[in-house]
Amino acid sequence: MNALSGCVASLMLSTETLQSTIDTLSTAVEDYPRVSKILSSNRHFELISAGELATAQHLLSSTIQPETDRLLRETEKAIHKLALKERKLIADAELLETRIANSLKKPVEVVQYVEPKEEEEEEDAKEEARSEEVLRKLKAQRQRLAYAVERMELEKRQKEMLVKKSLSYNV
Repeated sequence: MNALSGCVASLMLSTETLQSTIDTLSTAVEDYPRVSKILSSNRHFELISAGELATAQHLLSSTIQPETDRLLRETEKAIHKLALKERKLIADAELLETRIANSLKKPVEVVQYVEPKEEEEEEDAKEEARSEEVLRKLKAQRQRLAYAVERMELEKRQKEMLVKKSLSYNV
């Protein structure tokens, strides 16, 4: 029996080695169908001739160019309108500045001092309050116009940048 026990032990070791080899081989070939499908494909991308490419570019250009031209014309019109509006606002602001400066430069009449009556003092105070109110309103309007001019200039710059950007895409 001793002689057979060595054979049995050797057979068991061979069986384990064989099982280990089968397991390793099984995991190695698991991905075989996917890899064989990938490797069997011989055309990964399509090649086209230079003539076909030129034709496609011309077709694309002929469809995009009219729309680009229209958008450029509209943008130029909008920029022109904004420039006119900007000039008008600047002129209005200058006019208001002139009015404010003129209202502040009114000549003061030198009159001999006469004891003012209470009614005259009240009237003078009311007139002064009205003048201050008008001045305050003019200053507020001037600030609003300055803000509007700044906003218009910013819009103009933004639209010019858009035009430049669209022109750079066409090149």
